[in-house]
Amino acid sequence: MLVMIAILGLVIDVGLIDMNRRHAQRAADSAAQAGAFEMIAGYTTTAQDKARAAATAFAVRNGADANSLVIEIPPAGGAYAGSNRFVRVGTVRPTQTTFMRVVFAWLGLNPIKIVNVPAKATAGTWPEPISKVIYVLDPDDRAALKVSGLGAVMAIGGGIAVNSDDPCAVSIDGGGSIITDGLEVVGGVDHPGSVTGSITTGIPHFSDPLANVPLPQIISETEARSGDGTLITTSPDSAGTAKKPAVTSPNGTVTLHPGIYWGGIHIGANQIVTLEPGLYIMGGGGFVINSSSTVVSGNGVVIYTTQDPYKTTGAGAFADSNFTGGTLLITAPNAAEAASLPGLSQYKGLLLINDRASDTTVKLGGQVVVGSDTPLKGFIYNPNGPVTLAGGTGSAGLGVITAELTVTGGGTFGVIDRTRIPDEPVVKLVE
Repeated sequence: MLVMIAILGLVIDVGLIDMNRRHAQRAADSAAQAGAFEMIAGYTTTAQDKARAAATAFAVRNGADANSLVIEIPPAGGAYAGSNRFVRVGTVRPTQTTFMRVVFAWLGLNPIKIVNVPAKATAGTWPEPISKVIYVLDPDDRAALKVSGLGAVMAIGGGIAVNSDDPCAVSIDGGGSIITDGLEVVGGVDHPGSVTGSITTGIPHFSDPLANVPLPQIISETEARSGDGTLITTSPDSAGTAKKPAVTSPNGTVTLHPGIYWGGIHIGANQIVTLEPGLYIMGGGGFVINSSSTVVSGNGVVIYTTQDPYKTTGAGAFADSNFTGGTLLITAPNAAEAASLPGLSQYKGLLLINDRASDTTVKLGGQVVVGSDTPLKGFIYNPNGPVTLAGGTGSAGLGVITAELTVTGGGTFGVIDRTRIPDEPVVKLVE
């Protein structure tokens, strides 16, 4: 009988320890994921402090003792050692024994009164390519996606998602058409017969897939900080300064270099301009190419348009960006280019990014196909403003994330290079 009681007591205590192990693991898991979520904003000291605070709060909320926590950013060992993308959380949950202490005392052994049950978890930010070619984000706009005047929208290999809940969220008229692997709409489509591909209406509202991607920030009169923490200085080619922004207008055959352009870049007629790879930050003025006689080329280029915080009027103000003229041979960075070029690690596949505080328009013109290739490759990201494509033939070669999208006058939009798709940062528990 005593042996049976002893065995029963051990079973109960082992079950109690296992229950507390699961509680401790849940606390560690939630803490690691909460910490990693804060690291999406970047790998700076401030982000690390926020990550530690979030990890502590979630661990305590799930029953952990704050004094028992060990939070490592980056992890000190293991497969993810040294990587700022990962957060490791360790905790110990003290568990009082019941029958175990009695049994050990009966056997003449030192009784075990408390068992410290450990748990450890590691979570990190993980880049995953976004799933759609076109996202239209306005939640209630009529004709949020509008195709007319023989315009065509093609979204092959990714589909289209429209967030508007209006019954006419997608409007197609005047010979317009949509060709897609799948059109998903919160609201409705006014002429579904003009769509080639599946249509799904009544989907739940969705959010901006790149909402957590940290955008560049101007931090001084000479510097900006990219989303990965890289410092970007004023370009040697900028015609303006922070206090005196002025439009940069290249003349002749010119090579422009990355950096901050105080007052933006406007490329006029009869110019041949090469953009060196890197991050171009428009401190006001926008980025404009609108002459049919101009040639602009560049690989591994990311253009970010914002305002000049030191002079928010005139050339320093938010402005529309315009890709409506000339021969444009510009490509966003692929994965290898984004990883190797300063400041671009967060911006794979992004060709033009508009400040989230701006509602200005990105204007595109249809581009002629060069051989079997498309001259513009990458995504336009304008989450709070419209994108328009008018005129031209062939394919713009672009994906888009925008508040509203209008395609008219023969423009064809949405066939993209699959190696240049932006990554959505997600949080994963890895151990």
